[in-house]
Amino acid sequence: MKKVVRLALPVVAFAAFSLTSCKKCEECHYDGPNGEVELGEFCDEELEDMEANGYVADSVTYEVHCHEH
Repeated sequence: MKKVVRLALPVVAFAAFSLTSCKKCEECHYDGPNGEVELGEFCDEELEDMEANGYVADSVTYEVHCHEH
């Protein structure tokens, strides 16, 4: 039984680490005066900042829309 626990422990630890450390990334764009403008992929804090603060172009702040790819 101790061998099973010893072998299973690293597997469980790796799985827990992998699930908690994954990046949340999404493709983002904004709707400009000439149509949709792709901004690319943003992850984690950068993604949260983009969604919260928008994107500034030509002194205008546009609402950013992000979605999983």
